[in-house]
Amino acid sequence: MSRLLRGSWAAALIFVFVLVPAKGQALFEIEGEGWGLAGSAAVNAALGAAVNPEDWLLYTEDKDVLWSGDLRLLVEGFAGERLRGRLNILQNVRSTSSVVVPGGFAPSDVERSSLFSWQQDDSGNARADLIFDGGALTWGTESNALTLGRQPVQFSVTTSFTPNDFFAPFAPQQFYRVYKPGVDAVRYDHRLADLAQLSLVGVLGYEEDPGAANGWRSEPDWRRTSVLGRYVRSTGALEWGLLAGLVRENGLVGASLQGELTDWLGLRAEGHYRDSNQVHLASGSMLSAGLEHRFPSSLNLRLEQMYNSFGYSSIAEADRALADTTLEPGYLGEHYSAIAMSYEFSPLLTGQLLYLRNWSDQSHSLSFYAVLSLADEAELALQVTLPEGKRPDGQSLGSELGMQPLRVGLEYRHYF
Repeated sequence: MSRLLRGSWAAALIFVFVLVPAKGQALFEIEGEGWGLAGSAAVNAALGAAVNPEDWLLYTEDKDVLWSGDLRLLVEGFAGERLRGRLNILQNVRSTSSVVVPGGFAPSDVERSSLFSWQQDDSGNARADLIFDGGALTWGTESNALTLGRQPVQFSVTTSFTPNDFFAPFAPQQFYRVYKPGVDAVRYDHRLADLAQLSLVGVLGYEEDPGAANGWRSEPDWRRTSVLGRYVRSTGALEWGLLAGLVRENGLVGASLQGELTDWLGLRAEGHYRDSNQVHLASGSMLSAGLEHRFPSSLNLRLEQMYNSFGYSSIAEADRALADTTLEPGYLGEHYSAIAMSYEFSPLLTGQLLYLRNWSDQSHSLSFYAVLSLADEAELALQVTLPEGKRPDGQSLGSELGMQPLRVGLEYRHYF
């Protein structure tokens, strides 16, 4: 009950916004001779609940009342024909829930310097942070561009399982993906031809620091620096790409493919092989492939399958690795499936359904997601996630999806 009272302000905030939706306007737009600035913002307010498996080792509470509030400021500018800049500042206030369990079905931590993160409050049940979620300068043209600063780095073409997204990947059940967190990086893009492009990316790595505002040290750990090159080319209705480099001391080669196989069947596939030089990490590969089709009725159907050689063939094997403190980070299983559907019920209401299955331990989950447009710049989203599988019991993890909590959440978003 006390948690519910502490989250009541979030519920009040949601209903205030819902009752008075209005058409959003840009915060400001200034333009002079050869330069310009434009600002926009977004407000998110969410309230939800989680029912946790009854296991005191993984969760400190049977139930959690979850709430959060985000205020995001976006500023874009240009000077001349070559210089562009973008700034993304996030003010976040949220409740703190029980311990996040291992596995690949929770949002990953963002490995970046703590220099641009300020923890304003941490009372144990709630915390507030001011974060530079992104801030980068770009110099160049459409053919050649160099970007330096905190920026999203994305190499994936698949949706539910994204093996080639190495920096702050979204969890499969994260339906809202408008703002991908930025990492500290430098990127160079060179268009070789109309249908071919070469990208070179360097990403700084950091050591963990529990005492820092964001859990990472302020200075880089050069051993964890990542350097990647990607070549992408379109041939007919398909785009294929090659990827190679070094990710946190591990050599890596990968590839991707996306496009239309026929007029009604789309294909997306990606994967990589990791050659590990670290004792606690094995060499191996991750592969994901999906087929999708959009029906004339607006129904969109997608099937994805992933193979993860870093996973465990059974939960007993994962339990032994956890006992030896050598548990491989990321997904726990070897084989996964995802079935996703989306449908536009009306111009104002869309819905999505996502079914996930871990074939190694037979656990699965079902997520429902609906978005209602309240105004041109306001929307209300509802998400329900129902996990199913063997529950943890203090002696075993049980199953990867079985140790996830049942979650219900309502979120209001306003853009201006």
